[in-house]
Order: sequence, then C-alpha cells, then structure tokens
Amino acid sequence: MRAAQGSICAAVIVTIAVAAQACASRSTPPVSRLGALVTAFDRASTPYFPFTASEAGLRQYDRVLANTIGEEYRTGLAALCSRYHSELRRIEPATLDEHDRLTRDIFQFNLETCVERLRLPWHLLPVDQVGRSLPSEFAVIGAGRGVHPFKTPRNYEDFLGRIDGFVTWMDTAIANMRTGMERGITQPRDIMVKMLPQLEVHIVADPRASVFYEPIKNLPPDFDEATRNTLTDKYVRAIEGQIVPAYRRLRAFVHDEYLPRCRATFGLADLPGGSAMYAFSVRVGTTTNLTPEQIFALGEQEVTRISREIDQLNAEITAGGDIPPARYANVEELLQAYAEFRASVEAKLPTLFGRFPKAGFEIRPIEAFRERSMPSSYVPASPDGARPGVFYLNAAALREGRAASVSRALFLHEAVPGHHLQMALQREKRGLPGFRRFAWYNAFGEGWALYAESLGIELGAYGNRHDRLNMLGAERFRAKRLVVDVGLHAKGWTRERAIAYLGGSREDSEREVERYMAWPGQALGYKIGQLKIVGLRRKAEAALGASFDLRQFHDAVLEDGGMPLSVLEAKMERWIAGRRR
Repeated sequence: MRAAQGSICAAVIVTIAVAAQACASRSTPPVSRLGALVTAFDRASTPYFPFTASEAGLRQYDRVLANTIGEEYRTGLAALCSRYHSELRRIEPATLDEHDRLTRDIFQFNLETCVERLRLPWHLLPVDQVGRSLPSEFAVIGAGRGVHPFKTPRNYEDFLGRIDGFVTWMDTAIANMRTGMERGITQPRDIMVKMLPQLEVHIVADPRASVFYEPIKNLPPDFDEATRNTLTDKYVRAIEGQIVPAYRRLRAFVHDEYLPRCRATFGLADLPGGSAMYAFSVRVGTTTNLTPEQIFALGEQEVTRISREIDQLNAEITAGGDIPPARYANVEELLQAYAEFRASVEAKLPTLFGRFPKAGFEIRPIEAFRERSMPSSYVPASPDGARPGVFYLNAAALREGRAASVSRALFLHEAVPGHHLQMALQREKRGLPGFRRFAWYNAFGEGWALYAESLGIELGAYGNRHDRLNMLGAERFRAKRLVVDVGLHAKGWTRERAIAYLGGSREDSEREVERYMAWPGQALGYKIGQLKIVGLRRKAEAALGASFDLRQFHDAVLEDGGMPLSVLEAKMERWIAGRRR
C-alpha cells in the first residue's frame, strides 16, 4: 500500500506543438512523435502532482499541495487527459519499437482511466479511515516521516506553504461531503465512526504535542539560533492557527452533520451510480477485463484449493510435532528479529535476481495514532535513494500486551523481494518517462508482492513448517478478499457476513472488511496479479524448457516498471518468443 498525494495550484498546459518544437531545437537525436507527446504530457501534468514533481527534483513545487478534490483541479486534469488521449489514438502501434510500444500501451490505459475516474463522483467521498486519505497522509508527512524533506531552512519554509494547501483541501472536503449528502452519496456509517479518533488525535491544546511539531523537535544541528527561533515560532502559529482548526472543523462536521446522514449500507451498489463506480474500481484494481462474477468464482476456487493445502500441511505439523516460531514481547525485540531475518533473505536474493536497487529501506513500527486502522505497509524510497524506503510494521498487538512473531511472508511482501525491490528499481530507472517511473498499478505491485511471498520457498526462508503455514494462510486470505470485495460491492453482502466469511480474530476481520468498504476494488489486485505472474512463469518454463532462467524471467518482469496486467502479458509473450528464437 502506498501513494503520494497529487496536487496542483493552476496547471500550465504545454501544448504538443510547443513541446515538439522545443525537442527539435535541441542538439540531440530526433525524438519520436510518441516521445514528444509523452514529454509534453509529463510537463503539462507536472503541476497536478507536486509531491512527485518534488521527488523528481523540481524544487518549485516544494511549497505546493493542491486541491485534488476541487473543481478546478478535476476539470483541468480531465481536459488534459482527454486531449492527450485523442492525440495518442493517431499514433499507429505497429510503427513502434518494443520500448515505445510499452509506453504507448501504458499511456493509453492511464489516459482512459484518468478520464473515466473524473467522470465519477469520487470527490464526494474524500475521506476514510484506512490511512490513504489526506487527513492521515498529511500527518505522516508533517511528522517528517514522508515524502517532504526536513533538512534545510528552505524545506521547513516550504512545508508551511503545503499547510496552506492542506487547509484548502480540508474545507473543500467538507463542502464536497455536504454535496454528497444532498445526492445520497455518503460513506458507510461504520467506517466514519472509525475516522473520528484519527481526527481527534490532532486536535491538541499544546502545539508542541502535535505530530506536526516533530520536525521542530528534530531541527538539524547546523541551524543557527535565529533560524531555530523563527521556524519554531512559525510552526507553533501554523499548528495553532491552521492545522488544529482544520482538523477541528472536519471532526465537528463528521460528528454533527455527516454521521447522522451516513448510509447504513456497505457496498457501492447501494449508491446512485454505484454499479458504474464499482465496475471502474474492478478495472483499475485488476487492470483486466474480468467481471465481478468471474472474480467471485475465481476467489471461491482459490479458497478451496489453498484450504486443501493448509489441511495437508497441518496434518504434517501435527505428525511431526513441529515447534512454532519464537514470539516476542516488545517492539524492540521484534524489530531485532526482523533485522536478522532480513539479513538471511538478502544474502540469498542473488540466486533469484540479477538486478538490485541502490536505495535501502528501514523497518519501523506504525505510529500509535494510526496503528488501529492501518495495516503493515511500505512507503517507497526517494528516486535518488537519499530517503530510504520504509516497511511500516503494525505492532498494535505488542502495545496491547500480546506477543508477536516474525511474519516472514509479510516481510517478503512489503520489503524484499516484494514492494521495495520492485518499486525502487522502477523509480531509479531514469530512462523511463516520468509517468511510468512514478506510476503505481495495484494489480502489478500487489500481485508481485504476493508472488514474492511464494519465493520464500526457493529462498529457503520457510524452514519451519509453521512459516509455510503462515504463507498459505496469507494467500488464502487474499483469495477470500476476491469473494468479500465483490460480495460487499456487487452482491449485497452485509458487513457481518463479510466478517464471518473472512474468519480469524474479530478485530482483524472487522478492520479488513471496513477497509474494503472504504477502498473498493483495491483488495482484488493481490490475487489477480499473483495468478497472472505465476501463469506467465509457467508459460515461459513450458516454452523455454532447459533454457529457462528464473533470474532472467524475474528481471524481465521488473525491468520496465509497473504496468497494467494486460500490457505485462503481451510484453512477456513477446519476451518468450524472443528467447525461443
């Protein structure tokens, strides 16, 4: 799970003709028509995604956090995507080489989904409890743990500009939710109840108790006294005068106005136009043409298959009297155990991969203010590797006095060879167009990470049969997601029915189901993506026989970055054909 907040002040649109003329005037080789189009789009769309622009080194966007749910943003981006889609359709795919063909196919998917997304009323549902909406994301960034750096006085001054944008966004969210109430488009009451504590934690009497004061507590030692005093005063005033009032306004609105009008139903199908919203969510979440009915049936089949494997392994564990893995009583011990496991995995990765990123990653516990609703997750490293990636570990159980063991499958998923390996390689590949270098495709990214869990067998990471049981349990859980997500949003399932189907602890299943309620379609990508990658590997093994090289296969899957599964399949079929020749 990851995402950088995209924003804009006012988009400055660079026309295709101007961009092409600029390219032609340089003393470099001629740029293809597609290359000129993509370059022009990257420039024109940059103001819409200032956090990404900042990470790419465009310092003029460091003060910007714009109103992604505002009318100006939405209409401007919709017009931009629509115009470039029309231009792209004039380029004949048969005239392109492999690199440009991939770019064109990915570009087309992006533009189509951009236009379709902005036709749907997602902006009327701007906040949720799962940690991906701005009230939660901005707190992580403001605490100095996100994409905005706090290294120089300018960094600190720039973040004050982003606070201005945050306040605008929060007030727009309230206005949009009022419109949603009038149109019968609201969030389920159950998930908004969970949102209240996340807002309340930021409504502090003492600004020094705010997470947004953390960068001041950690001012770099080379700042002089005058700079320290000036920045401290500005941050105290911003927290007191902007941040806390913004959270207070949203909290009061949700509690007093929104909750009484929230719906008592659970899925998108219960909203006006909700079926179209879910069809879009399925397409974006899986990047395939699978229907909800097909996904539901596939989920049931996979649950049955994996359950048989679990039953067999349980019988082996019982017969062998296997001892469960060690459990740890505090966060520090658990983090140390993860560090030791990390070292053993990294030592064996070269047996399965030929390319590795420069960026490293850290393992941190999720902050207390969001650990009850935010599952373990990964935040990517900066493109230059200066800021490491972060594997955020949910340690809520330990804080509640319950012991926990190392989840080896979880580590392989979130860190290496999962999200960190895949995303860092992609972001470090400067030859990719900007829209590809920083893109995220749910089914590719989560599908790869789930596939990475299964690589634990080949890496020798599951020496204990209990660890393999944990891996299978995690895979069955992802298969159940296919059933539950479609059940909630297309088949009229209730929250209670979905919780009962997932099984496991009541608290964990409730949190998961409420996540699917708030984030339709996202949970589908894991299993759909994994099955596609496994299918492509089997196809390559069958076609290439003794010449099949698993390292080359993995490098080929990852070398061009994330992409829709439909594009990946066509690419890998061409790769297989090339290897056969």
